[in-house]
Amino acid sequence: MTKEITIREGGYELTQPRQMVDLATVLKKHIVDNRLYTTITGKNYAHVEGWQFAGGMLGMFPRVTGVENLSTDHETKWKADVEVVDLRTGAIISRGFAICSNKESKKKTFDEYAVLSMAQTRAIGKAYRNVIGWVMKLAGYEPTASEEMTRAGETAAAAQPEGKSDKSAEQVVEHVCHGLTKSGCGEELTEQEFDYSKKMYGKPLCRKHQKEAKPLKK
Repeated sequence: MTKEITIREGGYELTQPRQMVDLATVLKKHIVDNRLYTTITGKNYAHVEGWQFAGGMLGMFPRVTGVENLSTDHETKWKADVEVVDLRTGAIISRGFAICSNKESKKKTFDEYAVLSMAQTRAIGKAYRNVIGWVMKLAGYEPTASEEMTRAGETAAAAQPEGKSDKSAEQVVEHVCHGLTKSGCGEELTEQEFDYSKKMYGKPLCRKHQKEAKPLKK
């Protein structure tokens, strides 16, 4: 049974360390319960939706301030600018910008609207990172949105000699327990737990479910 998230009444203040520890606990549970992260080369990166949840708990919301079409005859490319605003005061807390192009290996089939949308998504993640990256790290995730890291992995792979690829950079695996029922489990696994359970039981399982599962026949 999934435990309910207890959110502090009155919200959270970024300048209060104790409150940030409490927020990190709430944030991690929300991200795990909703599968809002991706594991890339052994490290966990929260999706932008996870960053928006954290920002919302602090009264910070993103606002797209501009987009710029950088496309050419041979490339669809957009740049987006985002501000993070304090809902209570209207003050601008942080800014971020990002670019997306259909020249990226995993974006070659993207329509133009999807390229523009991803540029905005990445910009939102960057804007939040500038101010609450340390809170995300406190919750157990890397201080960069997964959408930006996917792009970094694709760029690294493209830089490899022809005929070779950096599989570790492109490979995306969720290190979470699949459970023994259709409802799943969702508990985060270490890389060792993930590899061991896949080998012994045929699927990723946490230690609790490993005790309940039957090993694969050799």
